[in-house]
Amino acid sequence: MKHTFIPRPLVTSSALALVLSACGGGGGGGDGLVAVNPSPPTGGGGIGGSGQSTTSSGTIDGFGSIFVNGVRYETDDAEVIIDGQVLDDDALRLGMVVLVTGQVDDSSATGTAERVVYDNELKGPISSIELSADGDAKLLTILGINVIVERAGTVFEDVTFDSVDVDDFVEVSGFSGRGDSLRATRLERKEPFVPGQSVVEIRGRVGVVTGSQFAFGDVTVDFSTAALEDFGSAVITEGQLVEVYGTLADGIITATRIELDGGVASRFTEGATIQVQGAITGYLDPTSFRVGGVDVDASNAVLQPSDLVLANGAVVQINGVWESGRLVANSVQSRRGRIKVEAPVGTVDADAGTITLQLIPGTVTVSIDPATRFDDDTDRSSILRIGDLVAGDFLEVEAYLDGSRLVATTIDRDDDDNEQELQGPVDAFVAGESITVLGLTYSTAGAEFEGRDDVDISGDTFFANVQVGDLVKISDDSIADGIADEVEFEDRVALAGEREFACFGDDDSDDGDETDDSSEGCDDFDDDNPLASDDDLTDDDDLTGDDDLTDDDDLTGDDDLTDDDDLTGDDDLTDDDDDINDDDDNDINDDDDDEINDDEQEDD
Repeated sequence: MKHTFIPRPLVTSSALALVLSACGGGGGGGDGLVAVNPSPPTGGGGIGGSGQSTTSSGTIDGFGSIFVNGVRYETDDAEVIIDGQVLDDDALRLGMVVLVTGQVDDSSATGTAERVVYDNELKGPISSIELSADGDAKLLTILGINVIVERAGTVFEDVTFDSVDVDDFVEVSGFSGRGDSLRATRLERKEPFVPGQSVVEIRGRVGVVTGSQFAFGDVTVDFSTAALEDFGSAVITEGQLVEVYGTLADGIITATRIELDGGVASRFTEGATIQVQGAITGYLDPTSFRVGGVDVDASNAVLQPSDLVLANGAVVQINGVWESGRLVANSVQSRRGRIKVEAPVGTVDADAGTITLQLIPGTVTVSIDPATRFDDDTDRSSILRIGDLVAGDFLEVEAYLDGSRLVATTIDRDDDDNEQELQGPVDAFVAGESITVLGLTYSTAGAEFEGRDDVDISGDTFFANVQVGDLVKISDDSIADGIADEVEFEDRVALAGEREFACFGDDDSDDGDETDDSSEGCDDFDDDNPLASDDDLTDDDDLTGDDDLTDDDDLTGDDDLTDDDDLTGDDDLTDDDDDINDDDDNDINDDDDDEINDDEQEDD
C-alpha cells in the first residue's frame, strides 16, 4: 500500500513549541531531543539597518551567513534548532528546508536571523529504487513514501545520485510535489540502519486504530509506550495528522514519541510578513492553491518572470502577508527552471554576475542572483561561489528565461565527461537537417528522437510535430562535436521524474487514461500526448499547445492512424484505428502553458 506523503507545515508542533514557548512538557521519548527555553525575539535591524519582521520558509541556497529565499541572513547571534536540538549555525547544510524568523532590511536583500529551525521530512531505510528513463531522476521508496531525487536538483551528502542504494538509511528534506510524492532538495546518508535500534521519522494520517496500534501506510505503528505531544486530553484516532518517531523492525514502528499536528493557520499572526517556497499543489486558479501546506491567494500578485504559469508542480516562492488564514501574495517568483545547459565554462564575470558556457556550436550566458544555488560535486570547494569558477570547469546549469536574460536557479560543478547538453525552447528548425535552440544550431543528421515520455519516435514524426517555442533537449554525446546524438521533447513545467513517478502510478479509475487520479494535482496530466509512451491518439490528445492533428495536417484525408502507422513514409491511415480529431491542430505539448519555473540559490 502506498503511503500518502503529507507536506510538513512551516513549523512542526515540536519546533513551534521550541520557538514560541518554554517547552519542557510532553516530550522525552528517548530519541535524544533537547527541550529548549529560548529567549524572545529581540527585534532590531537587519544587516546594516532597520528592517521588517519576517518569517521565511525555504531551502538554504548558499552560505555567508545563509541565503534563504534570496535574502542573506546573518546568523552569528541566531538560535539554531535542528531536529529539536540547539546547535551552532555551522550545522546548517545546503538544501535544507528551514524556517527563518528575523528582520529583513528595506531592500529585501539582507537580514538578521533570530532563529533558524530545521526539521527533516523523512528518515528511514530505502526499500526500493527506480531510475527514470532519461537517467535524470530516481524514485526512492522510504517507509512507503515516494521520494523523487534528481541528478542536478538534489543536494547529496555522504552519497551520490549514482551510488544511493537500497537499504541505505537516509534523511530527506524537500517539498511535497505533484501527486503523493516528496521531491527531495537534500538527501543525506546516515549510519547503517539497524532494525529495532535506528530511529526513524515519518509523517502522515493515522489509519485504522486497533488497541495500541494503528495502520500507517506500509507500516504499523505501536504506540503503547510512546510519549504523546500536543494531544491534550485527546486520544489517537483515525484521520489525525501526526509525526511519528521510533524504531522499525519487521514492518512495525515502535513509537517513542508521537506529535499531533494542529495545522498551519494558528502559527502566524494576522498581518505578518511571510515568505514560502515550495511546489504548487491543489491548484484551482490564482485565488486558490497551496504551497507548503499554506493556502495562497495570488490574484493580485506580480509574477516573476512575467509569463510565469501557475500550475501544480511548479516550484515557486510566495512573498506576501498573512490575512484571515491564508497567505495573500504580493509577488510570486519562479524557483525552478526548465532550461538546462551542461558544458564547460568559457568565461566568468563575477562583478557582473554572469557565466558564459562554451558549447561546440557557440556560447550561452547565464546570470546569477541571490537565489541561485551553487553546489560542487567535485568536492574541490566546501562552499562554491562564482569567484571560484574558472575556464574549463564543467557545469550543469538550470535556468529560467526572464525576458532575454537567462537566470540560473542551480549551478552544479561536476567532472567533465566530454558530453554536452542543451535544453530550451526551439528557435527554428529545418526538417530532417537541423534544429536551433537558444541561438545555437545543431545538425540532426543521424540523431535519435524521443517523445516527452522517452518513447522512441522517428525523425519524420518529430519534425512533423515540432513547433517554434516547444521545449526540447539536445544531447551531444560521445565527445561533443556539435552534431545532435539525441533530440527529445520535454515538458514545460514537470520536473525530472514527475511524469513517470508522481502521476503515472496505479490507476484504478475508469476514465481511460494512465494517470493515477488519486494523486493530488495529477488531473491535468492526462494521456493527451501522442508522443508519450503508451498513449493513444484520441479526441483529447494534443501535439503541443492545445492542438491536435487536423485534416490540414500531412496525415492524408480524414483517415485515422493504425498500429502500423508511424506518421512517416507511405503509411496509410485507416478508419480502424485511434481517431485524430478534425478539430485539432498540430502540436506537441498538451495543455502545458509556457512556463519555466525556478529554484534556489547559492553555495555548498
